[in-house]
Parts: sequence; C-alpha cells; structure tokens
Amino acid sequence: MSTKVLMDVEEYLRTSFEGPDCEYVDGEVVERNMGEIPHADVQGNLYRLLWRFRKTLGIRVMTELRVQIHPRRFRVPDISVWRDDNIGTHIPTVPPFLAVEILSPEDRMVRIVPKIEDYLSIGVEWVWVIDPEEKAALIYSRQHPEGMAAATLRAENPDIDIPLESAFDRDA
Repeated sequence: MSTKVLMDVEEYLRTSFEGPDCEYVDGEVVERNMGEIPHADVQGNLYRLLWRFRKTLGIRVMTELRVQIHPRRFRVPDISVWRDDNIGTHIPTVPPFLAVEILSPEDRMVRIVPKIEDYLSIGVEWVWVIDPEEKAALIYSRQHPEGMAAATLRAENPDIDIPLESAFDRDA
C-alpha cells in the first residue's frame, strides 16, 4: 500500500516528479499509473492522428499537461485538445474541449470515473477513455455523462472522427 503524499498547491506546482507527472487532488499528490508499450502506442497514435487536424481545424494537441480543475485540484490527461492556441501560459487557464485517458493494466474505472467527472465539471465537452488491452473505448460528454461504447472516436465543434482501430494501428 502506498503512502499518501501531502503538500500545498504551490509546492506541487513547483515540483517535477520522477516518471509520469502526478496529479494533485485536494492536497494529496496522486501517482498516475505508468503506461506500458500498448499505452504508449495508443497515446502516440492518437497524438499523431489528432495533430494532423492542427492546421485544418486550428486545434492545439498536448500530451500529459496539467489541467487545473479548481484551485486545489489538477489532473493530467494523457492527451488534451483545445480549439486554438489561446489557452494561457504554463498551466492552461482554459479547459480543453477534449481530454483523452488511456488505461494502463492497473487502472480501474473506480479511479477513472472521478477524473471524467472532474473534466466534465470544468467544461471539457468530450472525454475519450481508451482500453488498449480490450481495444475498446468509451466516450463521455455532457449529453452522455454515463459514457457510450464507441467504434469511432468522435467530438463535435470542431468535428473529429477517428476510427477506433486507428488508435491501435502500429503503422499509423
């Protein structure tokens, strides 16, 4: 069982962690599960696929960037997408319109659901949760906060449609 690490928000914001960046939830530093090869493959594929829309849709795509939920809560989506470059400096002050979480083998929905709720609560319009082991995805939105199984990763305004199998294509 891991020990809780508590710190104030200013210290968290000045801290670089070994391995993946940690999240900060109400005074507690929360480790994120380290991805393995399937996680990294999906993250890389989706980043490249989304980046291709950069010029045509004017979007900004970032990996593993801290997103402030409220003054004492920061989450770190695997991928975040904004409609344009006007997102603030250092830590975005504008919520992304799309957040992507890619499950690691140790991840459990009981830990992912609060993250989804956090994203939706600040105005993130679309949350994709991708399971590399099952080759499956759930899409959450304000219209469907309970999530829906998806064969196509989609978002609206701007319109993005990516066939789910593309996320797992090693030649993408």
